Amino acid sequence: MNAYDYPPDQARLQAAARQSSDATYQPEREMLWASSEGQVANFWVYVLAALTCWLIIPVLWAGYRYLVTARHRYEVTDQRFLEHSGILVHRLDTLELYRIVDIEVGGTPIQSLFGCGQVLLHTRDKTTPHVTINAIASPIKVADLIRDLSERCRVAKGVRAVDV
Repeated sequence: MNAYDYPPDQARLQAAARQSSDATYQPEREMLWASSEGQVANFWVYVLAALTCWLIIPVLWAGYRYLVTARHRYEVTDQRFLEHSGILVHRLDTLELYRIVDIEVGGTPIQSLFGCGQVLLHTRDKTTPHVTINAIASPIKVADLIRDLSERCRVAKGVRAVDV
């Protein structure tokens, strides 16, 4: 588990469910889960840099990838998914949870070896139809949390998906 991981607390999830069961709009209350992207995503970059450490370019590239990954952060509130990224210029990408259509859990063999994985969110959002939450601990638990919260948001907002 990363230092920034906040495991989903059952009492907080139940409180969020009770609060989101009203049909009226309610502002976001709290962050339910947060994590940074794991450095295991850069495994092969670090291996290449270690093997070619006498060259300056691979070492600089590995340092750059370290900073990019360290500054990449994911958060889930009771209504939104937030993705923070950027080294010098900060970027915040938000996704309303009720727009999530499907969730996949997977990962690379290296991520599985280190107990990590990735969650792929398929959405109805025009700007980000696919969101990848990469190299996080306990991807199945995170996917279940997002699925439960997205269902609650759909019920609270009265949104229904229609397949044609």
